[in-house]
Amino acid sequence: MYKVGVVGPIRSVERILEVAKEFSGDLTFIPLTYNTAIETTEIIKTYEEKFDYFLFSGPIPYEIAKQSVKNTNKFFYIHLIEAGFYKALLQLIASTKSEINCLSIDILDKSNIVDVSLDQLTIPLKGMVVKEFDAHIHFYDLYEYHVQLYRENKIDGVLTCYPEVMKLLKRDNIPVEWISTTKLATKQVIELIEQRSQISYFKRTQIGVCMIDVDTKVYEGQSEQLSYDIQFATLKMNEELLTLSRDMNGSFIEVGDGKYMIFSSRGEILDNVNVLNQTITRLKKSWEREIIAGIGFGDSALKAELNARKAIYKTEVENKEIVVIDNLGEIVDIPMKDIHSLSTISDNVQLLNKLKDKNISIQAFERVRDIIHLKKWNQFTSNDLAFELNMSNRNAQRLLLSFKETDIVEQVGEEKIAKKGRPRLLYRMKEEFM
Repeated sequence: MYKVGVVGPIRSVERILEVAKEFSGDLTFIPLTYNTAIETTEIIKTYEEKFDYFLFSGPIPYEIAKQSVKNTNKFFYIHLIEAGFYKALLQLIASTKSEINCLSIDILDKSNIVDVSLDQLTIPLKGMVVKEFDAHIHFYDLYEYHVQLYRENKIDGVLTCYPEVMKLLKRDNIPVEWISTTKLATKQVIELIEQRSQISYFKRTQIGVCMIDVDTKVYEGQSEQLSYDIQFATLKMNEELLTLSRDMNGSFIEVGDGKYMIFSSRGEILDNVNVLNQTITRLKKSWEREIIAGIGFGDSALKAELNARKAIYKTEVENKEIVVIDNLGEIVDIPMKDIHSLSTISDNVQLLNKLKDKNISIQAFERVRDIIHLKKWNQFTSNDLAFELNMSNRNAQRLLLSFKETDIVEQVGEEKIAKKGRPRLLYRMKEEFM
């Protein structure tokens, strides 16, 4: 199910929603109405992330919305076509008792609908004034413009793009009609959105493979390192990668020699590419290993895996930690959100001074904070910290004592144990240092 925000004045939006009833239930149309077109900017800022597509009632709100965002791929608008112009002209002639020889027409400066329409007419008009306007103009300025021409007897009627202008001119008994969009043009645009949503669905359900390569050469020349330590580090990394696989709704496979694969769908992987980026950054810092990832998409599992392997190779060529290759074999540029400031505390002078006073290394602090974020701990003991950081309980206690003395963590209670012995102290890291 895809959500479509319908943006425009109330009258236009109601007409669009009536036409939308003829289409299947794959699209849900939700009205986002305004009093003046300039409100479009605020509507887009508020709802941009909440809708899959936006359908604008005409070129005016569309042009305003375009200037408020960088990517307009989800924007659609109903075009003004000749039929809409002819309809307004015929209604004006039919509703006016006196002869209309001179017209005042307002039109968006990026539209040529007036020229195209009049070129195909043989109806003689003695005079015509065309007012081209910018999308950000206030409709009242157009109203005053038409009123002045009418009072000076320069025109007999008005064709306007704004229903608000038509309402004001009718109040003054000035012959006027609204150049509106047509039912046919509305249907064509909704069909286009429907096609785009189907393409998007099939793309999202393509098979995706995320291949992660962890450098195991770090162990070469470190023969004194215990097998237990190596296995412990590997298990802790596997835990994080399993969590990543769960976030991607994928199937996790350990290939061997530091290589892992997550099979999922294109949509799930792309939705969580920033989680992948954060996981790689955290693992590199915690375990001091080089880690790269290649993501491949394809119509089959084999093609997706081949593209993922190709992406792993391209990480060195492109000098990137993550490379994405689509089903056509082309590199896709995926924007990455900035990593949470877990990776640096250089801008926190207060914290730096606290760490310096107690001779606590920045790396030690960051490892503790990373674990707290990863495990989503509200409170923890020295035993919890010792296990996750692969250190002795005594060292974890010393570290937490230093943190407590510098007001980085606070004691929040005690954890009772079943066996005889002293209860374990419970700690929590203060919010300002998270």
